[in-house]
Amino acid sequence: MQMISVHGRTRCQFYKGDADWAAVRAVKHAIKIPLVVNGDITSFETALSALEMSGADAVMVGRGAQGQPWLPGQIGRRLETGIVEASPPLSEQLKYIRALYDEVCRHYGLRIGLRHARKHLGWALEIAARCSRAPAATLKTWRGRILTSDDPSGVHRSLQDAFDDFAWSAAA
Repeated sequence: MQMISVHGRTRCQFYKGDADWAAVRAVKHAIKIPLVVNGDITSFETALSALEMSGADAVMVGRGAQGQPWLPGQIGRRLETGIVEASPPLSEQLKYIRALYDEVCRHYGLRIGLRHARKHLGWALEIAARCSRAPAATLKTWRGRILTSDDPSGVHRSLQDAFDDFAWSAAA
């Protein structure tokens, strides 16, 4: 199967400005294969707008999924069924980020994987802290502890402790 993906932002824009999904429509009219639109897809609402404005056949989520690897699935299920899903509870978010951490370390090898996974852990901690309304100081403490660890077992223990701490914030 053939398809093409078009990002609604020019290379000169880098990460600045908004994706121009309407401009992607010209590509859709010029091709005969399925078109996937991406750029600035951070929620169901932005996915729907991108699809409507571009006329694309599908949507791709990139940086919008940082720290929330469940988001593309949520968007896809809502597009398919119309059913609105809440963000997963902290316990489920922890399962997602642990699995992602392990896969990154396995894929890249421990030496490179530990460093590469840190950005994903940082994003996930920010999302969890935001969902739980944890104080900024709490997030900062856990980021410092987790993102500087070179011990996968220690990272897993600290993630559990951090998410437990965030749960306390959510309950307060």
